[in-house]
Amino acid sequence: MYRKANLDAEVLEHEDSLPVPPGRIATAVQRLKTGENMSLEAAIVLLHQDVALPSLRDAHASAVGEQRITYARFLGVCGDPAALSTLIAAIEDTDQWDAKIPLGAMAEYSQLPTRLDSLLLAIGFIRDSRALPAILRKAERLDASVCLSHHRAVALALDQIDDPAAAGPLAELLRKPRMMGHAKTSLDKPSSRIEPLREIVLARALFRCSDHQGLGKRILTEYTQDIRGHFARHATVVLGDNDR
Repeated sequence: MYRKANLDAEVLEHEDSLPVPPGRIATAVQRLKTGENMSLEAAIVLLHQDVALPSLRDAHASAVGEQRITYARFLGVCGDPAALSTLIAAIEDTDQWDAKIPLGAMAEYSQLPTRLDSLLLAIGFIRDSRALPAILRKAERLDASVCLSHHRAVALALDQIDDPAAAGPLAELLRKPRMMGHAKTSLDKPSSRIEPLREIVLARALFRCSDHQGLGKRILTEYTQDIRGHFARHATVVLGDNDR
């Protein structure tokens, strides 16, 4: 038998903390450029995008340097095209892939997005094909020696933009040495983590960008037979998602 917890009277008068007042949202937008308490300020902005967008656009227009890029990333995540030119320039100005950021106990097979990854992910949300040349130039520099987070960022950006012009370059990337053939369809095949995660996210992007010579579909079909259920279920859903 359970007893009801006793509550202080004042608890019964507490109000929901959402939505945040417009003034606090404007403050959060201004605080983004400082980088302090970023998680809270970002959450406020992203939970109130309709209210925050005008302030984000104004802040982006008046900012310079890295602060302008910070605002562009948030505008990009909100799908706002005002950030497009800033994000393209920032991606093109970054010559080399930045170092991976290991994710604690999962560092073997998962990494946090790097600065360049975050730019690619943000520009993908805008879903504008004018971003393709900058993204595809980064895709040309990918191969099996490059860390997973960079492959994932390129794949997710192209997946969002969903332009058939990306299909050929994605297929070319998958055909590079050690990039394909990592589905585990029998117990006697060695198990790995990074390689199949990389292959399936690229194959998904290829399939959704109208595919190229059926390569994306072939890879995903193989993964539907993967004995690791999460890969098999994901590939099955992607192949069946014809209404996207």
